[in-house]
Amino acid sequence: MKFLHLSDLHFRSHPEYNRDILTTLDMIREHYPFHYLIITGDITDDGHEIQYEQAYQALAPFVGRIFICPGNHDFGAKGNLFSRERAERFDRMLAIPLQQRGTFSGDNLPVLHLLQEEEQQILLIALDTNLETLSPFDFACGQVGATQLTALNSLLSDPEISDMIVVVFFHHHPFLHTDPLRKLLDAKELMRILYKRVHLVLFGHHHVSKMWVNTLGIPYILACDNSPGKAIAREITIVQQNIAVQEVSIENIWDTV
Repeated sequence: MKFLHLSDLHFRSHPEYNRDILTTLDMIREHYPFHYLIITGDITDDGHEIQYEQAYQALAPFVGRIFICPGNHDFGAKGNLFSRERAERFDRMLAIPLQQRGTFSGDNLPVLHLLQEEEQQILLIALDTNLETLSPFDFACGQVGATQLTALNSLLSDPEISDMIVVVFFHHHPFLHTDPLRKLLDAKELMRILYKRVHLVLFGHHHVSKMWVNTLGIPYILACDNSPGKAIAREITIVQQNIAVQEVSIENIWDTV
C-alpha cells in the first residue's frame, strides 16, 4: 500500500487564494490515483463555514482513500482560541462526509482505520491534539489529553494488533519543546506511549519538512510542511513488514516547462 502525507492546506474563504492547493490536489488525483492520502490538520485557515465548503469540494474526489485529523486552525479563529462551533463544523462538513471512521469534537477518542489487502493489515490512528483553550494566551499550543492517551495506551497494548503496521497521525509537532506558543503540552507523555509500539508517526503544524529515522524506538517520524504549492511530498510504501519513505513530485509538470 502507498500513502502520501500532506498537511496544513489552509483553505481560505476566497477561491483565488486556494489555487496552489487545488493545483496540488488535481495533480495528485491524476498521477497518484491509487495512493491513500493522510492529511495532518489545518485543512482550513480558521474554521469558517465557507472554508469548509471549499475544502470538502476539493477533497471529496478522494473519499475512500483519504484520512484526516484536525489542526488548531480548523478548531479556532486564527488558530489561537478553541471554538466548539468550529470543532463540530469540522465533523459535520469534513469528517462525516469524507467517511472517516469517527468524529473529533465529541468523546475525543482516537479515530481508527483498518486497511487490509490480502494478508497485509495497517492500522491508522488519528488523534485530535487541539487544546480547548480558555485564554488567547494559550496561542497555538496543543494537547492530546488524558482520555486519548489512556485509550491509545490500551489500544497499543492489545495483542490483536501485534502483527499490524501501526501509523499514528495528528497535527501538533511533538518536538517543539522550547516554543511556548505552539508546543504540544503533553508531548513527552505521548511519545512514551508510542515508544517501540508503532511504526510511523506523522504530523504537521510547524510548516517545516523533516524526517527522523529509528528515533525514540519508532522507525519513521515524519513532519510535513504546508503542502500548497510545494514541489514534493513524502510517499510511504508498506509491503508486509517493510516500510520505505521517499520524496515524490506533486508539482504541476506544466509549471516546470
